[in-house]
Amino acid sequence: MENNSLAFERWLLRGAPNARDLGGLPTMDGRMIRPGLLLRSGELAGITEPDAQTLSLYPLRTVVDFRTDLEREQKPDRVLPGVQYVHCPIVQQAAAGLTREEHADPYAAVVAHAKAMAGRERAFMCELYRSLVTQEFSIAHYRQFFALLLAQTDGALLYHCTAGKDRVGVGTMLLLTALGVDWPVIVENYLITNERMAASADCLLTAVADYDLSESEREVIRTFDRADAAFLTAARDAIAERYGSVDAFLTRALGVGAPERETLRARYLTTE
Repeated sequence: MENNSLAFERWLLRGAPNARDLGGLPTMDGRMIRPGLLLRSGELAGITEPDAQTLSLYPLRTVVDFRTDLEREQKPDRVLPGVQYVHCPIVQQAAAGLTREEHADPYAAVVAHAKAMAGRERAFMCELYRSLVTQEFSIAHYRQFFALLLAQTDGALLYHCTAGKDRVGVGTMLLLTALGVDWPVIVENYLITNERMAASADCLLTAVADYDLSESEREVIRTFDRADAAFLTAARDAIAERYGSVDAFLTRALGVGAPERETLRARYLTTE
């Protein structure tokens, strides 16, 4: 694979539109993330044969699945040869805003959540993000995620949830902080989701057009499908309240202290 931070952008996975390479993101010490090693994504159930060939060129060696058992049963990853698949669930049961449940009526849960949460959707999402860094179950599995990153010695590692937005968004914030990326760059990368998933969000709103939904209820659906800097900031603020900083959280909660960060930076950063 060519050593180019734009390579994965050109080879966008048709079956996983929110997939992207973290390569090329700058760090505060003048280095950048090495292209072709760290990939973030939504679910991989729909990846195509050309997508599989793209991933083989990295080469992809490890897939870390942040989803619950139920999510994985409903939409299992396409299994690619030579790839290790690791289940690392960030939550025990996915809530609204993390996934869309499968029903006889595929939009029933979406509509029900919209009606139940109208006017409370932003507060709900902020609380959801806070829970990802305060619940011990979530913390333990982000700790596992970093252990996998530290153990990776060859090829690319791809981590994903359902949309590649919330659980992956917080995990990426923690990873980029450990690698020395500045907060504005972290937020900018997080917000790319809104460009990548706009078509999906529009399709969902069109699909529920015949349901009896008010504009405030439709806004719930938009919010659940949106990356919002306020949500990611809520996670960072929750960490600051308990630990003082994300750096302290990495050390005390995730076991990623100075030696571990140096290992990650030696593996995943470059000056070129």
